[in-house]
Parts: sequence; structure tokens; C-alpha cells
Amino acid sequence: MFREREGRASDDRLREGRASLDRVSPTRIDLATRPADLDAAIRDAYPPVALDQSPPEPPAIDDDRALLEPLGQTILDAGSSSALHLGDDHQRHEAETRDVGALLLVLAIVAGALAVALALAGDATIVIGARIVLAAVGAGMLVGRAATTPRESTDPHPAALLAPVLGGLLIAAWALLGQDRALAAEAASLAGVIATASAISAWLIESARHRIAAERAWIATVLSIPGRRPVDDPGAESAREEAWDLRPGEQVQVEPGEVVPVDLTVTSGDVEVLPWLGATTPVRRRAGDPIIAGATVVRGRLRGACTWTGMDRAVARVLLDPRRRADALAPIAGASRALTERWAFAAAAIGALSAFVAGRPPVEIAMATVAVLAALTTAVAASITSVHVARGILLALRRGIVYKSADAWDRAGRVTVSVFCARGTLLLGEPELAELEAIGGKLDPESILALAAGAERTEEHPVATAIVRAARGRSVRLDGVRNLSSFPGLGVTAVTSAGEELCVGNRALLLEQRVSIAAAEERIAELEALGRTVVLIAVGSRLAGLIGLQDGLRPGARAAIQHLLDAQIEPVLMSGDARETCEAIGRSLDIDHIRPEVLPAHRGAEVRRLIDAGMSVGVLGHAGADDAALGAADVSVALGAAGSTPGDFAITLASDDVRDAALSLALAHRTRLEARTGLSLSVVPALVGAAVVAVGLLPPSYAPIAALLGGIVAVIHARALDAKS
Repeated sequence: MFREREGRASDDRLREGRASLDRVSPTRIDLATRPADLDAAIRDAYPPVALDQSPPEPPAIDDDRALLEPLGQTILDAGSSSALHLGDDHQRHEAETRDVGALLLVLAIVAGALAVALALAGDATIVIGARIVLAAVGAGMLVGRAATTPRESTDPHPAALLAPVLGGLLIAAWALLGQDRALAAEAASLAGVIATASAISAWLIESARHRIAAERAWIATVLSIPGRRPVDDPGAESAREEAWDLRPGEQVQVEPGEVVPVDLTVTSGDVEVLPWLGATTPVRRRAGDPIIAGATVVRGRLRGACTWTGMDRAVARVLLDPRRRADALAPIAGASRALTERWAFAAAAIGALSAFVAGRPPVEIAMATVAVLAALTTAVAASITSVHVARGILLALRRGIVYKSADAWDRAGRVTVSVFCARGTLLLGEPELAELEAIGGKLDPESILALAAGAERTEEHPVATAIVRAARGRSVRLDGVRNLSSFPGLGVTAVTSAGEELCVGNRALLLEQRVSIAAAEERIAELEALGRTVVLIAVGSRLAGLIGLQDGLRPGARAAIQHLLDAQIEPVLMSGDARETCEAIGRSLDIDHIRPEVLPAHRGAEVRRLIDAGMSVGVLGHAGADDAALGAADVSVALGAAGSTPGDFAITLASDDVRDAALSLALAHRTRLEARTGLSLSVVPALVGAAVVAVGLLPPSYAPIAALLGGIVAVIHARALDAKS
């Protein structure tokens, strides 16, 4: 986004902005006032997503970048601890460089427009010459801007954008030397139109990504705070180290009200934090929990082991790192730049061949070639997709969703099937005792519970935890069983204190142990139809009782399914529970595709079967508990794992909210579609204009005009998406 130089007023505003920044502590950022020190229109926090809403997006900001741009340049170029201490002269130089580039862009538009407008003065040689000179001035301004303005990593090579501008100018000069003044006038018009359209296209793409650049600069500023190393002497002040100087494995201490400078794993302290930059709801974090950079400690003193620093931090990886920025490296963004840098020249060659076959004069062939090239080498066509990708990445970060790489984002946008590892995602993972029944009359219900709890006391599965908790809640003494043998996903076998064989588990385990369950088959079916998990207890190879456990749906489970259905992603429920239980859960959530009775160790193979069937599969689960399924997926979504070191997950979340897990896939789908739409809006009119010019149906000037109109529509589309949020 360009703006005219504002002289002394701009310098005063810049100095005031720096002064306000100096008054902000580098390690303690007031959540109520920190955005005001950068840009009053950027909010510091975004409310959680409601059940039927899309994730929030940043508000519109004004076009005054006097403060934001120097901050953004300073932080984004920070590669060492001295990055925040650049001198005033350097900052002023950066601001002046941007002002010069904006001024050159304005002059290019004015000069090119005058070159076109002077066509009204006739086709006298001196008028045509003046028009060519004006077009040359416009071209010179564009060359000067390319030489003085830093190039964004999402921009194509400047040579690709300048080739049609300079080519049109040379052809106009060539035509002026000929005898056909009408042709020379048309060539001068083409040169002026190309210069004007190129300058306007550059202005359009800058305006489209201004809001994204401002928010990226704000995030980079917050993440640039120094860290604090704890010291052994409790009376001494902790040493201060900038975030860039901390190393993985080092201890970090964060006081209440401070922002976490690096990704870390809590080693001590029971604290409440706002878990990501912009979060509004505090959550509790204990030893072993990961926390990402940008989180704010609300209560308690945090001490943790650093896991990721610098550009490896979760928030910085695909947003700030020039080597890994998703908006530059995403396949669709690369395709847009390839269109401008390579395929446009191939299209220009085809246009030249068409004009040659039609028997047109050499000057007209050259004009048609340059017109086709100018139509396809626009700044909007090259960079509009990167605007949409960056916007999607920012939307995700505002919900604590972190994509590992640009490729991970792209694969998430292609997912067609999403598998939920039910326990802990769609279900709470905290079942409660709902039914306790004795069968056969040998034992009473309390004895059944005592045996089951005794057998499950060493297990960490939610079902085992629920049984032990129920026994203690009823003051039932656990039976002193021995010789425990665990069968993951099935149950346990043991010997009771009375010396009898004990089997506690599901239907499959009892059948494997040759215990008949025919006497309770009807009752088991009734409980499973209610969505309950049934645990069977057999003593002495005879069925003695059963326990029915009811697990509730997690908050937001229905909304998560709806997010996927809206994105045309098929949800799949995969669980170790019986088919009837899974079908009951699926009915309550509108899930038609279920995969029941799948043991944890077999879930990876089940996911691979879906992939072998031609589906692109995403798996939503927890690191550790669901590693087999997550490791086999095309796209793995790990809840609550952002900032941690284990696992190679495509997407990690700073939260444990299943809605955010579903949004990580739905957002990638939506953003990818928006990027393709933006590219189509900018390229299709250009292709149509280039085609009609190549076959001689319209004058060459119509091709860059059509491309400019397409660029305007594409940018309006991008800005409309912002306004709709």
C-alpha cells in the first residue's frame, strides 16, 4: 500500500510512535494497552469461536503505516539480539525508502495516464514523441521503484514485471521511426497503458496485503521480547536474555503478566495462561504441558524447558521465517509466480505465432506479443494467492492452530476424510458409572465393582480410571487381585484374592478367554444401543457381572462435525467400543461412517486402508494416546501439542478444543478455495484479452486493460472477505 510523503508531519508521527514504543517494557506487555502502541485498530484478543461461527478475523486498519512499517522491518529482519536496537538513522532511512517507492509508483501512474490521454491531441509526430517520452518516464519510475523498494518473498522477479513495460516502450520508439503514424500512435498508447496498468496493479496488491503485513509486524513485535533465565539464588534478579539467544533445553522463567518468549514445556509451577497470542480464556498448565511463544501468564510463576526458539517457534515458523513462509512456499502461491515468470512468456510466444500466421506486419506482431505478455505478468496475478494463504495462516493462529509447513497447509486443504479417535476428541474421555449389575447371583454388585476396580487399579485408560473412581466414590474396598496381565484395548486378566481366575474387559476378551456371555447378550445390546461402554466381569470362567459406563460428548463436538461437513470433509468415528455403541454416538453427531472395535495398536492399519482406498485422510487425536493413527495419516492433527518436541505432526493445537482441530482442516479448505478463486478472477480476464488480441479482434491495448480489470475484481474479492469477517 503506497502513500504520498507527508513531510514534517510524517516525521513527527514517526517520532511519536517510537517514543510510545520506548515506554513499553520489553518483557511485560499490558494486554489492555499494547495494541495502542502499535496501531489502535488492531485488537489484542479475539473471543472463542461460537458453535455456529467462523473464526474471527482482524479488524480493518487505516493506511497510516508510519509506525507499523518501521516496526515490521525491524522485527522481521531480526536475526540477533541487536535487531531491536537499530538506530534512529537506520529506521528513518527505511521509512524514507518506502516513501520513495510509493512516490515513484504515483509518478508512474500519472506519467502513463498522461501518455494515454495525449492521444486526444492527435497523431502528429511531436505528439507521439511526447507520449513516448511520458511512457518512458513511467517506465523509469517503475524501474526505480524495483531498485529501491525491498522485494517481498511472495513477489515475482522484477524482471518479469518490467519486461512488458520496457518492451512496449521499445516497440513504440521503433514504430515512431516508421512511416505509419497511426501505427506509431497505437504503439505509444500501448506503452502508456502497460506502464499505467503495471503501476496500478502494484498499488492494488500492496493495498490487498497491507492489513496482513500490519498484523504480521505486530505479532513479530510481541514475539521479540527478551526471555528470563532463572538463577539459583532466590534473592537475585533473574538474568535477561533475548529470545534469539535462548537455546533448546535451557530453563526459562516467566512472571505473572509477562509474555512467554519461546516455546517451552512446563517443568515446575501450576499456572494459568492465555495459551496463545490473542486468546481470551485462561487455561491451567502443569508440569509436562507445552506452551507456545506468545502465551501470557495470568497467574503463578512459570518455569519451563525451552523447546523451540527464534524462527523455529510455532507461531513464527510459517508466518515470519522468510525460508518457510507459507504464503511464499505454498504450491498455489508458487504456481501464481510461475505463471508470471515462465508461462506468460510461453503464452506471448504463442501470441506472436498467431499474429505471424495471420500475416500481420512485424511491428504489429511485436505489439501483440508484448500485449499478451503484459496481460499475464501483473503483480496481482503473481501475488494474490499469497494474500489469501497468509490470511488463512493468520486466521488459524488466532485460534492457536499451527501448521508445520506450507506443504502441511496444502495437504490439509486436500483432506477428504477426517478420522476422530473418539475418546478424548468427540468424547470427554471421562466416563462415569451408569450401570452396575450382577449376573448369576454368585456375587453382589459391590463385589463385582471391587473385583473390577482391583484389576484396573494399575491401568491408565479412561475406562479403568472411571471404574476405580466409582469404587472409591462408593467406599468400596478394592479386591487384592494379583498376577495382572493387560491386553490394550481389550481389558485385563488376573487372579482374585480368593484364588479364582478373573477377567475384566470387553466382549472380545471374554470370548478369547472362552467365557460365554450368552446370558447377558440381550442386556449388553440394550446398553450399547444407549451409547454406553460395557465392561464384563468373569470369575472362574463364568460371567459374573457387567458395568455400563457413559461418556459425555465434548463441548463443541457437534460444531466440529458441522465445520467438516461445511467443508465437504467426511467425518469418521473410530473407536475400540462395540458397533452398537459407536452407532449411537454417530447418530447423535450426524456421523454416518464409523469404524468400531478398532484396537489402538490397529488404528494405523485402519487409517492406511482408508488411504489405499484413494482418500486423503486427516486424523484428529492426542499425541501419545493416538500415535499409531496420527503417524499413518496424510495429515495429523494433534490437540494440545503445539510447542512440544515429540511427534512429527502436520498440525498442532495450543488448545484441546475439538472445534479448533476441525477448523484447522476447514480453514485450509476454505483458504485454498479462496486463493484459487482469486487467481481465477485475475487471470481469466487476462487470458481472454490476450486471446482476442492475438487473433487480431481488438487492438493490443485491450489485453493489459482486461488484465487490470481482472486484478481490480480479484482485490475487491480479497477485501470483501476481510469486510465480511
